[in-house]
Amino acid sequence: MTKTEGERTEIALLQSIASSLEELAIWTRVIVYPNVKKTLETALDTDQKRSVYAAMDGRRGAGEIQRLTGVNVRYVSEWGQAWERLGIAVPSRISPIKGRRQRAFQLDDFGIGERDADM
Repeated sequence: MTKTEGERTEIALLQSIASSLEELAIWTRVIVYPNVKKTLETALDTDQKRSVYAAMDGRRGAGEIQRLTGVNVRYVSEWGQAWERLGIAVPSRISPIKGRRQRAFQLDDFGIGERDADM
């Protein structure tokens, strides 16, 4: 089956859009890096917060994060909500369980030490 001229044009257009989006993503990362780093450093100002953030992988619930980090489940939940409002955590893309969150960034990408990051 051969492609029609219209199908070839659509494919070329989609490839052009994909290329433009990739370039836009590169520039966006460069531009926002300092602001994201500052937000992470401010929001994750203790080892406990960094540990909880690192443990938010989208699969774990607050109870499991508490067991891993030793941080009270109440704080795990409250911090997760605050981080979601800041945009540094997002609703889980991995788990269908409502209320689970995952970190939006890897701390080591920003030179921020993660204690127990590979829990």
